[in-house]
Amino acid sequence: MPQHLQASLARLGTFFFCFAFVAVSAFGQGPETAEADAAFERRGYFKAADEYTAAYAKVKTDVGLKGYCAYMAGESFRMHYKNKSAVEWYEKAIGLKYGDKNADLFLHLGDAQRSLLQWDEAIEMYTKYREAGGSKRISRDRIESTDYVAILIEEADSRYVLEGLPILNDPSYDYTPVITGKNDNEVIFASSRASSQGSNRDEITGEKFADLFMSEIDKKDDWATARWSEPVPLSNTICTEHQEGAPCLDSEGKMLYFMRCRQEGETFFPCEIYYAKKQGTRWGASEQLNIINRELDDSSRIGHPTLSPDDNVLIFASNMPGGQGGTDLWYLEAQDGSFEGAIPQNLGPEINTPGNEQFPFYRDNGTLYWSTDAREGGYGGWDIWMARGTQESMVFGEPEMLPYPINSVTDDFGITFRPGKDEGMFTSNREEGDEKGLDDLYMFYLPPISVGMMASVFDQTTGNPLTGANLHVVCTETGEEVDYTFESMDLDGQDFIDGIFKPEQSYTVTASFDGYLSKTIRLNFEGVQKDKKAPYDFDLEEAVLNKDYDMPQVLFPFASAELLINESVNSADSLTYLIDLLEENENLVIKVKSHTDSRGSAKDNMTLSQQRAETCVNYLVDNGIPMARLRPEGFGESQLLVSDAEIAQLGKADQEKAHQVNRRTVFEILSFDYKPED
Repeated sequence: MPQHLQASLARLGTFFFCFAFVAVSAFGQGPETAEADAAFERRGYFKAADEYTAAYAKVKTDVGLKGYCAYMAGESFRMHYKNKSAVEWYEKAIGLKYGDKNADLFLHLGDAQRSLLQWDEAIEMYTKYREAGGSKRISRDRIESTDYVAILIEEADSRYVLEGLPILNDPSYDYTPVITGKNDNEVIFASSRASSQGSNRDEITGEKFADLFMSEIDKKDDWATARWSEPVPLSNTICTEHQEGAPCLDSEGKMLYFMRCRQEGETFFPCEIYYAKKQGTRWGASEQLNIINRELDDSSRIGHPTLSPDDNVLIFASNMPGGQGGTDLWYLEAQDGSFEGAIPQNLGPEINTPGNEQFPFYRDNGTLYWSTDAREGGYGGWDIWMARGTQESMVFGEPEMLPYPINSVTDDFGITFRPGKDEGMFTSNREEGDEKGLDDLYMFYLPPISVGMMASVFDQTTGNPLTGANLHVVCTETGEEVDYTFESMDLDGQDFIDGIFKPEQSYTVTASFDGYLSKTIRLNFEGVQKDKKAPYDFDLEEAVLNKDYDMPQVLFPFASAELLINESVNSADSLTYLIDLLEENENLVIKVKSHTDSRGSAKDNMTLSQQRAETCVNYLVDNGIPMARLRPEGFGESQLLVSDAEIAQLGKADQEKAHQVNRRTVFEILSFDYKPED
C-alpha cells in the first residue's frame, strides 16, 4: 500500500486500512492521460477526476480514448464517493460505446445507481454487465442483493428519525462525533474543513488533513431541536498539521483519546492512538499510547478508540497480525488505571469477520456498536452493527444490524449515543437528499411512541354505524376517565381515537348507545415498541324487553344445582359474562332463566331448574350485583327447543346433542329503570 494512504486512517474506513486496488485499463497510459493515470494508480482520486475530465474535453476525434476518459472519470468519482458525478460520467462512456470494450462499465454504473436508491436502473445495468460478457455470478449476486436491500429499505418500520446538522456540517468531510458535556451539550468531531491546521491535503479526497472540532448548545435547550454553535477547533495540543480523528472520552469527560496519523515531509507514519487530559477548560499536551512495539512492527495501523462504561477497557481498530481478517476490533484492559503495557486482545470471530471492522462505540448500557463492510445481510458499503453485552467480561451477544434509516446503501459509521437515551449522532456519506455530498453528521432519535385506537361502533343486526355512541375510557393504572363521542368517519364507521391513550398503560373501553347493550374491551399498551393503533369493532346488540338473550353455557353436574367446576370446565367463568354485562349496563334489571331437558319427571325438572337459576343469581350477588336487579326463574322442560318427537327420530349420538340444546341458561331484560345507589 502506498504510504500516503496511512494519513487517511483518521477519516473513513474504506480509505484507511483496507482500500482495494482498482486497476487502470490497459487502454490508458497514453500521453493524453498519463498524469491522470498516474494519479489514479497512486489512489489520488480527487486529482485523477480533474485530470480525466480535462483530458476528455481535449480529445476531439478519438472516440475510444474519449470513452476511456469518461469511464475513468466515473471511476475516480466513485472511488471517493461522489456517485452522482460518477453516474454522469459513466453514462457519457456508455454513449461512446465504451461498454463494448469493458463490461465493468455497466457493473460500476449499477453500483453507483444502487447507492442513489435507483433500484431498477441498477438492476438493468447488472443485467447489461452479464450480457456484455461480465461474470454471471457477480451479476446474479448484485441483482439479488439489490432486490434484498430495496425491500429492506422500502418495508423498513424503524421509528428512528434522522435530521441533518447544517451548522455542524461543512462542504468538506465531517465525521466520528462524540457527545460530551454535563448535559450532553457538547459534541467533538473530526473535520477536514478549511479552518483545519496545516496545509497538507489528502490526495484521495483533495481535502485538508482533518482536525478535531467542538460545538455546543445552551444547557437548557432541548437536545433534539437545539441550534448548535459554529464549530471551533480544539487547542493546538490536539490539532496539528497531521491528521486527527475518531475522538472518544472517558465517563467524566476529562480524558480525551483520539487517532493521529503523522506525516513528516514525504514520509507517512502508521496511525496511533493519542490521549490528553483536560486542564481546566483546555486540553493538556497529547501523548502517544504505546500499544505496539514499533521496533518489531513498523507498519500496523491503530485507531478508532472507545472506552467501556467503567473506563477500564479500551477497544480500538487495527490491522495488526493475529486478527480474523483485514481490520479487526481489539481491546486493552487497564492495569492499575493505565493502558500502557497492556497486551492487545482480539474480540474474536463473533465480532470480527474476514473483512473489516472499525469505528467501535461502547455504549453506557454495555452494548457494543461498530461498522463493518463484510457481514452477510448488510445494506451495502459500511453498515453499523451492534451486540449486546453479557454477564461475562468482553463477551457479547449475537450481532444485530441497525435498521434503515440509520443504515443505508452507502457508508454509515461512527455512531455515538447520549448516555441513557435512544438518541445520538453518526456519520454517513449518503447522497439522497444531502446538500453536502461528503461525509456528514446526522442526528437520530426515537420520537415518543403514539398509541391510539381505530374504533367502529355499529348495530349488530344491521351493521349500520351508531353515530353519537359514547366510548368511556378508564386507565387501569391511574383511574383517569375520559369520554369520547364516536363519529362515523368513513363508510365502515371507523373512527381514529388519539390523544387519550399512553404507552405502558392499560385501559378498559366501554361503548354505549341509547337502547343498546353496552360492550367493554380491555386494551394493553405495555411493552409496545412502536406506534400502535389498536382496531376494535363494537357490535352492539339492541336491548329489547321480553326477549331471551344467549350467554356462555353454564354447566351443572347430573341432577345437581351446583356449578360444574373441574379441571376442564369452570362454569363460574360463564357467569362472568353476566357480571360484565350488568356492570356495563347499570340500569338493567334481568331475569335469569334456567331450562332442563325432558328426561325425568316434569315436577323434578321444574324444581331443579329453579334451583339452578337461583344458583346463578346467588353467584352474581356474591360478586357485587345487587339482588334488586335479578330475578331467578326455572322453566323445567316446559320450553324445549327440540321436541321429544324430533329427538326420537335422531340417532343416539345426535339425541344427546339435542338434549344438550334443551339444557340451557339464558337471560331476559325486564326493565331499564334500575337506579344504582350512590
